[in-house]
Amino acid sequence: MPDCSLPSLGVPLAGLAIVVTLAGAQPGCRSGGPATIPPTRRHVLLLTIDTLRADYLSANGYTLPTSPFLDALIGGGTTFTRAVTTVPRTTPALASLLTGTYPQTNGVRTLVDRLDAGLASLPELARVRGYATVAVVSNHILVPERGLGRGFDVYDAADDARDAAGTTAAALGHLQRYQPDDAVFAWVHYIDPHVPYYPPPALATAFGAGYEGPYRLHFGAAKGGIGDEAYPKRLGKAAAVYRNGLPDHVNAHIRRLYAADIRNTDDHIAELVHGLRAALGNDWLIVFTADHGESLGENGYFFDHGDYLSTAELHVPLAFAFPTFDPLHGSRMVTDWVSLIDIMPTLAELLDLPLPSGSQLDGRSLVPLLRGDSLPARPVFAECGESFFPALLHGRVHFDIGGRLRAVMLGTKKLIWTPGQEPDRAYELYDLASDPRETADLYRGQVADPDVAQLRALLDEWYRRGSSVPPSPPLSAADHERLRALGYAN
Repeated sequence: MPDCSLPSLGVPLAGLAIVVTLAGAQPGCRSGGPATIPPTRRHVLLLTIDTLRADYLSANGYTLPTSPFLDALIGGGTTFTRAVTTVPRTTPALASLLTGTYPQTNGVRTLVDRLDAGLASLPELARVRGYATVAVVSNHILVPERGLGRGFDVYDAADDARDAAGTTAAALGHLQRYQPDDAVFAWVHYIDPHVPYYPPPALATAFGAGYEGPYRLHFGAAKGGIGDEAYPKRLGKAAAVYRNGLPDHVNAHIRRLYAADIRNTDDHIAELVHGLRAALGNDWLIVFTADHGESLGENGYFFDHGDYLSTAELHVPLAFAFPTFDPLHGSRMVTDWVSLIDIMPTLAELLDLPLPSGSQLDGRSLVPLLRGDSLPARPVFAECGESFFPALLHGRVHFDIGGRLRAVMLGTKKLIWTPGQEPDRAYELYDLASDPRETADLYRGQVADPDVAQLRALLDEWYRRGSSVPPSPPLSAADHERLRALGYAN
């Protein structure tokens, strides 16, 4: 019989993790709820990988075997081939995912913003429904102060030193305490393959194809390092990201190290899912996605994300894998544009979660698409993140929130706008069907096209919704130190 009277608040583990446990989190201590939850949706795993671009999954055509387990997992589910993040930085992207809202609605526009307590979030709704809610997140920026842990009975947050093996071990340690009849909603976030790229040596060698040059086994000063420590000491972040002069064959190998990091993560996700199924049964609904992608040299921007709005940074994997006995089980591929904001309303419908009256959602439920039906076409939007090296960027004019790059995607077209830029340089237009890598800007040739005018109008309307932004509160000493360690503050 569990002891339900002794909640633990803020227990540090070996200097790496903060585990926040709220009263009633222990198995057997919850009241009501679980008995009313249908067995087909009793166990839910929200699986997110930091910095994972969709085209580096082997299922999506990458030439090396980066993701055999995930390929098999999503191959039996519904895959969304045009899923995008809202902001290619972790905190805003995950705030959008958990609340179903764009940044201008939820107010999370920077790495250190806090999610508004008045906004409904996915774990809160799941807990009200009767689920035990457990989060295991590995990324030093995802501390409880961000507010993303609101609604979780257990919120185990660790820094970047907790790699894929450690994340899986922590998740299994928490989740194996439950019984098969317990309703469980779990979120597990892996920091790999964020820089530094530090795959196991055997994988670095296997993916390296005989390479013997610099950075043969890893790229970065220290495993789990942040800021300049995430990049080789003799190179530094500015030279690695913005002024990269490395030979092409060296950069190509670094990309393979990134791919090897994905494979290592895939191996440990396999261990996680096998362990959860062994402990709690084969009835897991698994939602798999990423917070954002990674630029690996696109537009001269290497081994980072957040400053621009390239497909490399915005395009994320998204798949829903249902148990074999669930009516929605089956292999399906959807080409509609979808966003991280759609995950919360989709799970709310799937799990019959009680949305508060007056809830403001920007996303929509994808359940009709999961059933094989259709939804009306609609645009999806994104904005870039805060920029910490303005002197090294190209094109951007203003570096406040109003000056951030914005993008809209509809049909095969993508329009990017740089507020404040000269009129003939303010927009970029790409046809993603014929030019998925965005190498040919079509804007000048199609400026008078009615479809382009529609995209401009959509982007302008979306921008005006979020152009009036209240000033951010002063940084706490702890958050200033976090940004300084990242190389983002003096």
